[in-house]
Amino acid sequence: MTTIWEETKKQGSKMKGRPLSEKIAYFWEYYKIHTLVGATVLILVISLVHAWATSKDYILSIVMVNSIAAQIDDIDTNWISDLNERIEYDPKKYEIYLDTTMLLGQGSESANQEYANLQKLAAMISAQSIDIFIADTESFERYAQNEYMYDLRNIYTEEELQKYSDILYYTDAATFSDYSSDVDPNAYPDQSVYIVDHHDPDSMKDPVPIGFFADDTTVVGSSGAYAYLNPDDMFQGHPKEGVIGIMINTPRLDNAKIGIDYLTGKDKP
Repeated sequence: MTTIWEETKKQGSKMKGRPLSEKIAYFWEYYKIHTLVGATVLILVISLVHAWATSKDYILSIVMVNSIAAQIDDIDTNWISDLNERIEYDPKKYEIYLDTTMLLGQGSESANQEYANLQKLAAMISAQSIDIFIADTESFERYAQNEYMYDLRNIYTEEELQKYSDILYYTDAATFSDYSSDVDPNAYPDQSVYIVDHHDPDSMKDPVPIGFFADDTTVVGSSGAYAYLNPDDMFQGHPKEGVIGIMINTPRLDNAKIGIDYLTGKDKP
């Protein structure tokens, strides 16, 4: 049986003395598939090596859910620029990451996108790639009830929390068990049975300060990122609002707290 190598030599001998144009045409005719496959593999390898060589670790990562920040000019550049002034790091090795495109709970028309976003969020949370999580009340509460957010009492002193007292967001730990069997944070109990004012800890059995409302006094609120929400957008008996929290598994807690101070506007004199 003739080997591939022998067949290649045989075919190659036929081209001896032929013009270069014929040799090129012959090569393309018989080896174009091999060439294309080889080129594709080479491009893929180069891309992977380049991505690995140029990738940077996060010094701070912020994810916004159901915002319109991506439609507002310069939010990303302005926020990252301001945070660059507040966090010291080597820009050759690290970067500040801001994702303003995440959409959840937008209805069946975007079911595929929502599923992809849920998977992306799950992967990022598992990889400890999110430090600050910002969302509308409904989306935020799903993750809060699944205990993805820091109890702020564990990372701030009582005195430090006083600075945020006017914008503290509370959740009710007494209802955590209602969510405990949910693998998917998007699948949760019927919210019509809960009437909760997340501004008022007295409306709960076991209140936990777990986030910060993004009202107009904050950088997030004043940016208009959640300005589409109106009094008719209700959740648990109250209008939806933007909320900011710190992921429970963040490995960059100090930088997350700096980010919180900036996003809430509490680092201003």
